[in-house]
Amino acid sequence: MADIVLLIMELVFFTLGVITVFTTLKDWKMTKNRMLIAVSIYLAVLLGKSINDIVIYLFDLEIDIIVAGGLTTGLIIGLVLFAIQLEFLFYLKDLPKLYTLPFFCSFYLALGRVLVDSSMPFIVYAMIVSYGSAYFLIKDGRKSRNGLAIGMGLFFLIWGLGAQFQIDTVLISFKLVAMVALLLGTRGFYEKYVVVNIEEEQKVIETWIARLVVKE
Repeated sequence: MADIVLLIMELVFFTLGVITVFTTLKDWKMTKNRMLIAVSIYLAVLLGKSINDIVIYLFDLEIDIIVAGGLTTGLIIGLVLFAIQLEFLFYLKDLPKLYTLPFFCSFYLALGRVLVDSSMPFIVYAMIVSYGSAYFLIKDGRKSRNGLAIGMGLFFLIWGLGAQFQIDTVLISFKLVAMVALLLGTRGFYEKYVVVNIEEEQKVIETWIARLVVKE
């Protein structure tokens, strides 16, 4: 029964991911924004991992193959995802000199996992990338009124929080919320209902302050 619930949740996650990819590709055709391509590639890799999880829930098969030492295909996918996260952040921050850094980090982490069977370096790296990316993306997204950046930041934040739990149902629940947050970012939700409201609220506060100053 538990596997059926997990399968349904994973299928919903996969469906939301496909909708989000189609949305980003549609927007890319209109704007030619390379950031949308990066998001699409990231989601494509993520959906590949989701298909792996669906197969596990359907047939009770473990597809995580050991490549060498402690390095597995699941870990390689994780390193690719975190590399894309950093690339996304560096592109948004206009830091072209750091574009190759994620690949060097991924290479040395993979090599380290082959030589030493310890997951701690990967866990530390994952936490730094997830929370660091989330902070800067949400901050810059609010400042520049970039809903996609806010959506990606929330996605990384919520996913990172969910990854702290070892319970499958809780993890997938966080994944679903994270994907919804990203989907809203691709649909312009944050520009319309979050960022604008914050600015209007600030204007109202400034207006009241100005009135109080005039009265005094």
